[in-house]
Amino acid sequence: MMNTRFLRNFVLFLGLSTPFTVHATPFDPLIGTWKVVDSRTGSYLSDIVIRRNSKTEQYSAVIVKMYPSAQETVPTTCTLCSGSLKDQPIIGMEVLTGLKMLIQNEEFGQGVWVNPYDGYKYSINGRLSKTGKMLNINAKNPSNNTFRNMTWIRL
Repeated sequence: MMNTRFLRNFVLFLGLSTPFTVHATPFDPLIGTWKVVDSRTGSYLSDIVIRRNSKTEQYSAVIVKMYPSAQETVPTTCTLCSGSLKDQPIIGMEVLTGLKMLIQNEEFGQGVWVNPYDGYKYSINGRLSKTGKMLNINAKNPSNNTFRNMTWIRL
């Protein structure tokens, strides 16, 4: 009886005296809010929120704000989009899907970007700046061979 009580108290003491281990979640450089800038014009296009699916490890993004530009009015629905995105409200629309990290915290690719201004889908690749505050995006529309460059700035 005495030995079991001592053993139980000893085990309890060890459990309470062992420091708790805190496991920090590694910082993900893309998760958060970004401002999308058209590299041709330098104008702000939109603000997006990027998230990552923990099962597929793929990134997606929704638009949370659109900016007016000198040439175009801000559309409220994606009238030029096709499929399930046609005539969908742009605010809240998922415009980025399938983006993957290719080189740890540096290079990303294999994503699809839907441009709400022209309705086209672009294959995108991106490179994160050393500071992690800018993502330079190269976008290509495979159907008509047009290219766009964007810079995403972390907010």
